[in-house]
Amino acid sequence: MKITIFGDSITNGFGMDEGGQSNILARLIESKRPDVQAVLYGMNGDDSYGALLRVKYVLEEEADLNFIFFGANDASPYHLVRPQEFRENLDKIVTRLGIEKSVLITPPFYNDDEPMHYSRLSEVRLFRQAALDLAEQKSLPVVDIFELMERQKEPKKLLRADGLHFTEQAYRLLAKEILKVLDFMVK
Repeated sequence: MKITIFGDSITNGFGMDEGGQSNILARLIESKRPDVQAVLYGMNGDDSYGALLRVKYVLEEEADLNFIFFGANDASPYHLVRPQEFRENLDKIVTRLGIEKSVLITPPFYNDDEPMHYSRLSEVRLFRQAALDLAEQKSLPVVDIFELMERQKEPKKLLRADGLHFTEQAYRLLAKEILKVLDFMVK
């Protein structure tokens, strides 16, 4: 089985493995499920508008499932994307990749205590809700990573010093949820 994970710097493993990018998410998935090939399409700083330009490359993979993981940058005040625009962009991406082959991942939890933080948690919640609403409307599977992170005993410890990018523990949590979706959908 081949899956793609299409997203931004978090998909890209930014800051892990002592470099600008890492395939940590693919490694965690493939180590638990050797029958799965996980292809990462993360780009640092990308938002759902940039994704619309790159979706053709993901489509060329002809994957069995495509996990769509945007919203962290869309919610940033530097990107000027509104939640409704985000939802519309996700809808276009899902349509291109195929509803039956698409799984949404909500924007992640942020630590908005950090001075370098991109956005307020209240704003991120609006983008999370936009993804959840689209998933409900289209009957799409969704991984609500925001809620999963927020429910952890110390969710801020899942994030690196910048308050946005994932630690290994957060990647393990996300990989576990992706594997649950694969187990459910393959049965």
